Amino acid sequence: MFESIPLDEFVGRTGAQPRFASTAQKIVSLRDIRPGTITTVQVMPRRYLESMIRSITLEGDENRRPYANCEIKLARKDPYELEIGQTFVERMKYQSLLETFEVLFDEDFCVTRGVAKCNALIIFGKTQDGEDAIAHYIPPIIESSNNVQFLLDGIHRNFLVMRIGTTIESIVLKGVDTPLPCETRNWSTIRVVDEKPLKHERFYDLKPELFRNLKRSGIDG
Repeated sequence: MFESIPLDEFVGRTGAQPRFASTAQKIVSLRDIRPGTITTVQVMPRRYLESMIRSITLEGDENRRPYANCEIKLARKDPYELEIGQTFVERMKYQSLLETFEVLFDEDFCVTRGVAKCNALIIFGKTQDGEDAIAHYIPPIIESSNNVQFLLDGIHRNFLVMRIGTTIESIVLKGVDTPLPCETRNWSTIRVVDEKPLKHERFYDLKPELFRNLKRSGIDG
């Protein structure tokens, strides 16, 4: 679960500062922004995105930043090219992406509809409690090294796009020297489930200390 981050703490961790004036004082999950309350949608500046990515730490060591010196590329990817480490996708989650993602932005903003071609965004709106807040939309994240393209984050979006037969906007990280947090498999191993499996069954040979802590940097993976 994504826990809200005070804005000053987020800026201190990442160095990323929203450009639009806002009274928002915290970063929340996009799921926590109430539909119909969004006031501004900003295409995320490249420097802002890179600051977030480079500030990501490991679950077992907040001083270790696996992407601090990597090459960051934006690309459209075919999910079939990717290896995965997660063992499952939740039916409710990918159905929710189909039914509710576009509703967030309604017709007030000239942004790409749906998840397949959506770029990185900064969203200003209100939470269910009526508080001003900032949320991020980050495309799926891929680690590319040793001829392996590993899907780190965005498995439900990629599952949908793969089934439809198109490509998806992605963030590709090259030159990462930190070992992957789990073993990799191809998509033939994925299971569609109605309930999330037990923790030890969610990844192939997970090494918890190498798990990338995306949420600490404001990314709701």
